[in-house]
Amino acid sequence: MKNYISKLRSKLGKEKFIHPAARIIIENENKEVLIIERKDNGNLGIPAGSLEEGETIEQCITREVREETGLTLNGLEVIGISSDPQTESVEYPNGDKIQYFTIEFFSNNWEGSLKIRDKREVKNVAFMNIGIINRLPKNELSAFESLKYFRKNNKIRLN
Repeated sequence: MKNYISKLRSKLGKEKFIHPAARIIIENENKEVLIIERKDNGNLGIPAGSLEEGETIEQCITREVREETGLTLNGLEVIGISSDPQTESVEYPNGDKIQYFTIEFFSNNWEGSLKIRDKREVKNVAFMNIGIINRLPKNELSAFESLKYFRKNNKIRLN
């Protein structure tokens, strides 16, 4: 089955379009964060992905986490909305361009063991010390800024 972005790409080519997405910071009991290594470009990142037809944003992030990490989320919190065109515009190695409108989540309530299910996208997944976030792409750092804001102000960050 063709995913939603593939359907749009067949009509738009590589042209930029705006697309809803989700990303999540998952923390373990040692305050380490879950980091994935992408297969396409080797970048480090946090679990994230695009909304598909017929699913809610919560279903989207739950699906992406399961596909990328093998974990099942038992709870999550919205911590931010990132829509800054400067931060959320991405050009992929194949030349495809997207401007994401991203709902950012946090969870420390999950179960299961780490197992990559989508081996086309993810090369490695592990919990790592928070210091690793300096190696993340700028758009993914937004979630950590949102988490800091959420913890300080008890409300979501709009960016």
